[in-house]
Amino acid sequence: MDISHAVWLAIVQGFTEFLPISSSGHLVLAPHVLNWPDQGLAFDVAVHLGTLLAVVWFFRSELVAMTTAWFRSVAGGKGTADSRMAWAVIWGTVPVAIAGFFVAG
Repeated sequence: MDISHAVWLAIVQGFTEFLPISSSGHLVLAPHVLNWPDQGLAFDVAVHLGTLLAVVWFFRSELVAMTTAWFRSVAGGKGTADSRMAWAVIWGTVPVAIAGFFVAG
């Protein structure tokens, strides 16, 4: 893949990740429309990982606060808004993880 194609697709990923439509679809559609070769699954995973790292970096202080509060609540400490949010994220992830396990199998 040409470096300009990679840069273009990374920009498409960055702009479309948070739209209520599939950014993965854009990674498939853009090369098709522009008549570029398929970039492959590894590249798609790499740009999604880049998005994840950017989001984690942006929300790092909130993530640290939630993680710290969660550990304190597990150790018997007082429940705070951050610990409740951490528990909500955990409990919201469990059904999706279970469904993903059965669908992928």
